[in-house]
Amino acid sequence: MLKRVFYPFPQLVIALATLAAGTILDGMVFVQMMGFLDYALVGDMASLKAALPAFFIKAFLLIPVQVLGNITKSWFRMDANLSMKKFYIRGIFKKNISEFQQENTATYLSRLTNDANTLDMNFIEGIFSIFSGVTNFGVAVWILSTVGPGMVSFSIKITLATALVSMLLSKPVSKKVKERSDKFDGYTSYIKEVLSAFHIVKSNNLRDKVTKDYEEKSYEIQHKGYIIEKMSTFINAMQNGAFMIMIYLGLCYLTYLAINGDITAAGALTVSQGVQRLAWPLMMMSEALPKIFASKDLGKKIDESLKNQNQHEETLTLTNFTDSIRLEDVGFAYEDADKKAMTLEHVNMEIKKNGKYLIVGPSGGGKSTLLKLLRKYYQPTKGTILLDGMPLSDIKKEDYFSLIANVEQQVFIFEDTLRNNLTLYKDYSKEEIDAAIHAAGLDSFVEGLRDGLDTMIYENGKNVSGGERSRIVIARAMLAKADILFMDEAFAALDLERAREIEQTILNLKDITVINVSHVIFKDTKGQYDRIFHVKGTVA
Repeated sequence: MLKRVFYPFPQLVIALATLAAGTILDGMVFVQMMGFLDYALVGDMASLKAALPAFFIKAFLLIPVQVLGNITKSWFRMDANLSMKKFYIRGIFKKNISEFQQENTATYLSRLTNDANTLDMNFIEGIFSIFSGVTNFGVAVWILSTVGPGMVSFSIKITLATALVSMLLSKPVSKKVKERSDKFDGYTSYIKEVLSAFHIVKSNNLRDKVTKDYEEKSYEIQHKGYIIEKMSTFINAMQNGAFMIMIYLGLCYLTYLAINGDITAAGALTVSQGVQRLAWPLMMMSEALPKIFASKDLGKKIDESLKNQNQHEETLTLTNFTDSIRLEDVGFAYEDADKKAMTLEHVNMEIKKNGKYLIVGPSGGGKSTLLKLLRKYYQPTKGTILLDGMPLSDIKKEDYFSLIANVEQQVFIFEDTLRNNLTLYKDYSKEEIDAAIHAAGLDSFVEGLRDGLDTMIYENGKNVSGGERSRIVIARAMLAKADILFMDEAFAALDLERAREIEQTILNLKDITVINVSHVIFKDTKGQYDRIFHVKGTVA
């Protein structure tokens, strides 16, 4: 994850270069001003007048250069954050479906929001703090070296001490940052759960309990943040105290030089300002370094959330479905289940191309699990699934998914137009869309919409009924013109007459294989299936 911060490298170089230019220019202006003081004290007006034009040019350039530095810094931060989030969202969609579903989606949400913001504030901002500190420190050393060369070696020693102290003191902060991130995962999950169950909370008078739980979890998060801030304050105080002692020793040394007449009055003023310029970047770096070191563990944690446990390599390319799907002695158990109690066991079945198959069985018997295996969402624990004689596990997901269409048990509608929810952002002709709408029984629904297919559907279909949502998803599947159509309780939200009409339409399709898991069975369509599989831990 942290590597992605540096992907907009040109912007980083430009930002650092302009920030460095502003710091160096500021130092040059300051040193020249101190030189003017010496000219004034000795009455050298000729040298003063000769130096003024160059001084004013540098002084006028200072403001636009510093403004440009801040703009380019913001530009890089924007692109770096986009790079991290793009990497993470793409990584999520590379997860195996089975492994993704085992996680709470709020965990991924927490990574994209809380953890990403933490990396922005600690790591990205820390990079600029360290660079700015180093640049300012270098300029301060140069300023002081114009007065006394002994300050160069002294400055190097302080820099080494800064890095060493920060590394030693960063570990406890890093641990607490990770703990806070873990608590944010649970916090985000809880909020998502409560808001999803809003109607249950209201209708069952659970407001007081939910409010109390929320306050407790919020306190844990805020208290952990308070501990981190308290530790950081203590660490920074230790670092700054040590550095200030060293700087004061250096100041004593330069005061000694002034007493002996080894430096001028302007030199003495330069020392005073130079020490302040030296102290500020050291303090800034001492605060930034622990945060950068802590970001390493957080970045590792984010990367771990994207890893697939199943690293099976898919090597086979599939262009079309030509013959059959065969399950040979297939067994399956969920990872969190007792391995001895298989959800499915000794499943043997064959599905021929363009055949129509109905899968029935009791609740909990394994119907939906069997469908997940056929959809390649899960891999069998035992046995093999063969598609046209090739192991389904070896076929590339992208190829297989391009040949199938799904009507899921849990209908999902995007917050977008009806047209985009039907086409899923693919190009279809008006005739194709109209045919899918008619097949799914959506004609009267679409005709009744003021904006027709351009009507906006709100979050997961809030402004349409459950039956309409189901028909939209069925039309979406019909429009895909896939080789294989998987249906999981597709008619559960429909009235019986409409469900019968849609099922009959699907059964009349010639060039598609249909696998329908359903508890809704009609006598007049039941006989039209090529085979009915009964699932109760196995298949009969």
